Amino acid sequence: MSSGLFANHRETNLASTILLVESVLEELGYPATTARISDASALHAWQIPKGSALTRVSLLNRTEFTHLRVCAVVMTLNPNVDRPALHAHLLELNAGLSGAAFATEGDLVLLLSERTTLDLDKSEVLDLIRRVSDNADDHDDVLVARFGGSVGVS
Repeated sequence: MSSGLFANHRETNLASTILLVESVLEELGYPATTARISDASALHAWQIPKGSALTRVSLLNRTEFTHLRVCAVVMTLNPNVDRPALHAHLLELNAGLSGAAFATEGDLVLLLSERTTLDLDKSEVLDLIRRVSDNADDHDDVLVARFGGSVGVS
């Protein structure tokens, strides 16, 4: 019985989180209908531009609970990029960030933040999206100018 009750709680939370995310996107000037994207790894996903950065907002199925993940591709690396120097610099930048972190995935440099949707409110969704989008847009051109590669996804 409790697993059925828990499943219902997850479904209710997912439905309310979708409405919350889409409300925030609308408030930021991104119509939910045009921001929605298909992403096989996510329960639901949206994508929005901010300057030269492209930010993806995803609801992910995690074991303990659904998570909200906000992730922007900051840059794409090419073979000429000094990866050890870039990675050291990203770690230094991480020390100054709050609530987000740089990461790498293959040839991509990402800026991301993730948290459970449990007890999530509108101000937190707004903060996560702004924090990731603004920081990605602030750092992408600077990182490419310093290390090479290209802005966003190539």
